[in-house]
Amino acid sequence: MAGLSLQGPSGFVNVPSYKTVAEKGIELSVRSRMYDSFNGDKTKDGYMTSVAFAFSPVRDFELGIQADLDSQSDRNNVETDPKLNFKVRLPIVGENEFSQIAFGGVFDTNPNNYHTLYLTFGGLGVGWNFGGNEGIGTASFGKYNKKKRKPDELCLLFGGEFPGRRPGIRGYRSQYILDYNGDVVSLGWRYYSHRGFSVDISASTKTSYDEFYDYKPLIVGIGANF
Repeated sequence: MAGLSLQGPSGFVNVPSYKTVAEKGIELSVRSRMYDSFNGDKTKDGYMTSVAFAFSPVRDFELGIQADLDSQSDRNNVETDPKLNFKVRLPIVGENEFSQIAFGGVFDTNPNNYHTLYLTFGGLGVGWNFGGNEGIGTASFGKYNKKKRKPDELCLLFGGEFPGRRPGIRGYRSQYILDYNGDVVSLGWRYYSHRGFSVDISASTKTSYDEFYDYKPLIVGIGANF
């Protein structure tokens, strides 16, 4: 069980890891968070629910789709569309903590939004945002440059889980997750079972995309693998 990130690929809270979904396996996750929506001088709470699905047709390779479901889908200033993603785990190079390498991408089906290709070594990686339209497009990773009105092209990615999962361990266990997606720092707790179910709760710092969605810090979710 690799665990799916908020953006779709298997990983941490907001950042993909070097792991992939188990061969011939399927993973699902549902996470929800609140945001402040401004309508004139009034503030209204909205809910964004991220639904992600991923599967592995062959070893060390995964494909996935993720969709954001907005409780205020009638808002005309932001559009959410599904994101497609893939990840391939590359051959191990060396024996240190950076020997685990993965390459992947997240592609937004909204033509205004930006796509991201990323490369990660262990828990440290870099992402490249491309495509999209200035002023109205968002990206899955990295900061939003409010002066240029577009996401930064390059972003640093970092993630770690403590303790790490070991194959063959049975029972109910918990772990802590820390990551940085180039924009926000997230700290999470995940409780999982060898039976294939998990629950998680995490908190993130304020995002630079607050003019699109002013998210509140708390994120709660469930996951499953088959």
